Amino acid sequence: MTSQISTGLVRSLQERVSSSWASGGLRPISPGLDSLAMDAPLLKRSNRSDSTIDQVAKLAGVSRATVSRVMNGSAHVSPERVKAVQRAIKELNFTPNSTARRLAGGRSGLIALLIEESSEEFFTNSFWGEVVRGFSETIREAGMHPLMLIQPKSGTEESLFATLQAGQMDGLAIFGWHKPVKVLEKLLDPKMAVVFGGDFGGSKKYPCVDVDNVRGGYLATQHLIESGCTKILVITGDLTLQSARDRLSGYEKAISEAGLKIDEKLIVHGDYTQIKAESIVRQVLRSKKKFDGIFAANDLSAVGAIEMLLQHGVSVPEQVKVIGFDDSPVATNGVLPVTSIRQPIKELGIEVALSLLEILNGGQVGDKLLGVKLIKRKSTAR
Repeated sequence: MTSQISTGLVRSLQERVSSSWASGGLRPISPGLDSLAMDAPLLKRSNRSDSTIDQVAKLAGVSRATVSRVMNGSAHVSPERVKAVQRAIKELNFTPNSTARRLAGGRSGLIALLIEESSEEFFTNSFWGEVVRGFSETIREAGMHPLMLIQPKSGTEESLFATLQAGQMDGLAIFGWHKPVKVLEKLLDPKMAVVFGGDFGGSKKYPCVDVDNVRGGYLATQHLIESGCTKILVITGDLTLQSARDRLSGYEKAISEAGLKIDEKLIVHGDYTQIKAESIVRQVLRSKKKFDGIFAANDLSAVGAIEMLLQHGVSVPEQVKVIGFDDSPVATNGVLPVTSIRQPIKELGIEVALSLLEILNGGQVGDKLLGVKLIKRKSTAR
């Protein structure tokens, strides 16, 4: 299969994403290629061409994401921070309009969000809904058009990037890339603004925004150990992804520091899907391998593990404690509330978008690492 950017495909994605996350207020992704007219006020700076969102954030003492939320009119910002941001914007004479000059100079106004994932995984994993929401809202706020693309894992890189060049994108955000990062570096137009959503193996050409997956894997495993677990089964994510490798590294670090032995038979390769996690737990139970805790590399895998344990008469958390990763809606919508490592999913989308906009405005952007937090629920209760 190859990546396609037809109007029909984009509209199909638009309808399905809008339906999947309507409750969260996700705005439809712009068809983009068949309509280049700007339907939102363009962003431009008045008089202070050197002012940036970073400067506003620094002066206000908040994050760039908070500045974006204030400009978006989000209700999830304290009145004190809203006032601080507004004061900084006024002092710097910075208004929500920073890309107008670029568009006037011949840019298309299209910013693509590329996700290399199967359609099934994309629409069943609520993680992607939060990423898309944060990214698309931020790009729209800048007066530009977000365009979402799904590249099947079996798709060809040459076809994909030929399509991107034909689509005249101003910027590109890439998430979930499963292949060597050098493939990307060779095929991407060096003049295009590019930001990676996640560390794809240490690119030297393009910046990335990632979460501290090693820390997350460590916290998850440490929590299971502190809850009394000594034989912890880990269901990894897709190990072609750096995020999965980092979470596994965190698991191994916590096991070693606790003086426990790393049992290779308790490290089972998953792929971030619920069905794979169910299959893994079923096989481990049949093998009679003893374990008293499970660290699943994402919440979908944790839910699959819990459901399979319960089907086989294994009580959670009394006999086996389970922890996931993401703290997505899936963690609280299943048969049992799942303890999880919270990563700032929507903020990840926001920060990638802000980095792209900063590059388009001529700014210099470096890598960013977002923090994680342990959220305790019933699946690991004592």
